[in-house]
Amino acid sequence: MDPLGLLPSLLGARAYDEAGARLGHVADVLFDSRTQRPAWLLLVLLRATDRFVLAPAQGVRHHPGGIDLPVARALVRTAPPAAGPPNELAPEHAKQLAEHYGVPVAFGPWAGLVEPSLGVVDDRVRMTA
Repeated sequence: MDPLGLLPSLLGARAYDEAGARLGHVADVLFDSRTQRPAWLLLVLLRATDRFVLAPAQGVRHHPGGIDLPVARALVRTAPPAAGPPNELAPEHAKQLAEHYGVPVAFGPWAGLVEPSLGVVDDRVRMTA
């Protein structure tokens, strides 16, 4: 499947942790430029001091209500924050995130396709068909 075909199902999707607790929604997908596969998801967190945080895309499971990330809520909430929706992920930030989540750094560089309207914290975001 073409990686860009994943965008409609990911952008705006409600994100849940491994236990099913709501985290927020997906505002962007950062692709590994070498593999063209989703590497990181930019999440807009609900009720959090740091609105934007990146979480690994590996192992994400889709379901009708959104996506499940294979990580604990506490791990996502304590991840090194992103100041805002990045167009790309800096190597140092990627290294910090990989160490935090216990995942490989991969190749990079990582570039996203920001949808500005998704950068707003809103509990009413709905998935589209």
